[in-house]
Amino acid sequence: MSAKSFVKTVKNARRGVNFAKKFHHKLALAVFMFLGLIGGSGLFVWWQERNFTGSYFDSLWTVLFTLIGQGEFANSPHTLGGRIMVFLLSIFGVALFGVVFAEVMQRIINSRIKAILGEMMGINTCKYEGHILVCGWNARGTYLIREILSSGQQAALIAKERPADLDSEVFFVQGNPSEREALLKGGITHAQGAIILGDPSFGDDDSHSILTALAVEDTAPDVYTVMELHNPDNERYAHYAHVDDILYSDSLIAGITSMCTHNEGISAFIRDILSTADEGHSFATVDLLSEHEGKTIDTVFAELKEQDILPIGILAPGREGAPVSDWVSTVNPDGKLKITLPMKAVCIVKDNYAGNKN
Repeated sequence: MSAKSFVKTVKNARRGVNFAKKFHHKLALAVFMFLGLIGGSGLFVWWQERNFTGSYFDSLWTVLFTLIGQGEFANSPHTLGGRIMVFLLSIFGVALFGVVFAEVMQRIINSRIKAILGEMMGINTCKYEGHILVCGWNARGTYLIREILSSGQQAALIAKERPADLDSEVFFVQGNPSEREALLKGGITHAQGAIILGDPSFGDDDSHSILTALAVEDTAPDVYTVMELHNPDNERYAHYAHVDDILYSDSLIAGITSMCTHNEGISAFIRDILSTADEGHSFATVDLLSEHEGKTIDTVFAELKEQDILPIGILAPGREGAPVSDWVSTVNPDGKLKITLPMKAVCIVKDNYAGNKN
């Protein structure tokens, strides 16, 4: 486009500013009028300038080029009707095109900016399914998120403030995890599990964690819930909230530290099996199937070893209908015992194991 044509186009666009303002907030009407103007102009040019010879679509193409001040027709129409059409297109056509283009781009940009800001500020709703929802945040949160993402699962976090080092793949919700609205924004109803961390920003005791567990149970009772507790005396309250698993982080760390002190070199082994982010090994449970029913534990364990799975124990219900969280664990069970379903084998597997990690 020449400089002269460009200046002409700009001037024509300015003439239609007042006209365009009338349709600024009526995008559908502007689109309808723009398409009508283009279609009608193409038909008019086909009639006045070409006497219905050639193709209508060629005339339509000519009209489109007229909008940007290009082409022979844009510079020198042959008929009075053609000159009037060029004038109208220069004012109304350019104005309507500017309105439509600007409105569409503005809505796209606004939508994207809103989504980005909403995610950064934690005000959007998580659309993940089968993810792990972390409720609360403390110094162990970074390592927990790393392990979740390394296992191939998606993660969402509800906390008072967005952690500075939070992975960009984690969906963040700013709020109180003990409130139903925040849990729904975190996608609790579509989550596979929820992990409740002791968040020091809500106090040093376990009261807020228990309130969060009650809120999770009330909102999504089928979601598997793991709670971090500090005081064992509060375990009965966690059971009232129907928490599936309880982890005493302080006592666990103390136990591992003591074990490493008395067994030189064992820390490397513990780090390996307790992490899925090191491309080593980790714990997993394997559901025993109907084909294993009636076989001895030695036989089934031998079959698992052939699959590069190292079984070390079993999980079995202590009573009929007991939830998995209440199953009894037995390490190094008697090999002569026979398998009675339901039962799970607790194993050490490679981190790329594609079986049912629970």
